[in-house]
Amino acid sequence: MEFIVRRTGDPREAQITEGGQLVGQLKKDGDKTAILRTEDGSGRVLQLNPRVDGVISAFSSAVYDNENLVFKIKSGLFSHNGKVYMFKGLPEGVSMSGHLNGTKVIIRLDEFPYQDVDQVDRETREKLLRYRGIEVGRVSGLGTRGHKVVLHDDLLDIGLPLSAVSYLLYSTG
Repeated sequence: MEFIVRRTGDPREAQITEGGQLVGQLKKDGDKTAILRTEDGSGRVLQLNPRVDGVISAFSSAVYDNENLVFKIKSGLFSHNGKVYMFKGLPEGVSMSGHLNGTKVIIRLDEFPYQDVDQVDRETREKLLRYRGIEVGRVSGLGTRGHKVVLHDDLLDIGLPLSAVSYLLYSTG
C-alpha cells in the first residue's frame, strides 16, 4: 500500500491519499497535537500526540483512538502484533554505505530481544544501528511536495495512522 501525504495549510494539516483516493485528513488540534479523520465513512477520529509516556522527545509520537492507545513510536521504534519495528533502519544484507540516500527504510527487527518498545532499555537504544531487519516500508519526501509512505502487508491495519505520524515526524519536526 502506498500513501501520499500533502500539506494543505498549517504544517499539521494535510490530506492523505491512497491510490489517488482521499483516505484521511490531518488537522491541527491544540499546540502540538493533530487529529486524523478517516475518509472511509466510519467517522473514525484518531489523536496524534508527540507526548509519549508523559514526555516529548525526538522521533516519538502516540496515536489514540478515543482514550485507547493504538500504537506509539518511541525514539524511532514502534511495536505492532508482538514485533518491534524501526524507522531509519538498515535492511539485512545492506551496508551503511549502500543505504538509500533520502529514503528512510522501515524494518521489522525479527532477531531483536524485545517484543515491545517499552521493554527496550537505554543501552540497547544506543546500539540500535547495529541491528538489521526485514524491510517492511519506505518513507520519502516532505509534506509540501508529497510525503510518500510505502508499506508492506505487515502494517496494513495501522497504515493510515502510521503514514500520518511519519509525515508529522519528518515534515514538521
